[in-house]
Amino acid sequence: MADMVEHSRLAALAGALFVLSYSGVAWTMAGAPLPALSAGWFTQEARVAALPAARGQVAVALLPEPDLNSRDGDPVLDKLRLAAIQASNAYAMSPCDGAVKANLVAMVSAYAQAWHDMMGCGPGGCDHDKLNAAAITFSTPLDMKVRAAVSAAFDKRGIIVDEFPAPLRINVAMLARGPGDPAVICGTTRAEGMR
Repeated sequence: MADMVEHSRLAALAGALFVLSYSGVAWTMAGAPLPALSAGWFTQEARVAALPAARGQVAVALLPEPDLNSRDGDPVLDKLRLAAIQASNAYAMSPCDGAVKANLVAMVSAYAQAWHDMMGCGPGGCDHDKLNAAAITFSTPLDMKVRAAVSAAFDKRGIIVDEFPAPLRINVAMLARGPGDPAVICGTTRAEGMR
């Protein structure tokens, strides 16, 4: 009985956090102002770091490849999770490659579509039970890696949520932790491009 109560509490907490984050991103996407946050507010798992390189070239540190043996229990979702991680890592390393960007949009859209479908939200609103189920299903350790990889890709700039199908934009913004930035500096380092 105590385990069931604890599980219910955890499910309710996960659902509440999901609804709050979903609402926050929707609010941000609608143009609402954001309070200033310190640089250390968000923690970042894996980032691509610019390394010193010859003038006009950018060298990047390789992101760790996802563990292809990682599984969270659902073979269909695991395949979507791993594809989104790989596409995001590839974009983080090559943000100026159009084919890599198209693959990122396709793979992250497929992942976001599965998440969107499970939420079951429509014009009439969202079903609380479906939101809770989606929050639990998409909160596995591998899902956290998806979020970190998508966020790292968006941090490279050159991609925005408006490039994704309209019904998925809020989900993608939640994964990316923001709407993205269309400006990308290709062929120069960020320091050179900001001069």
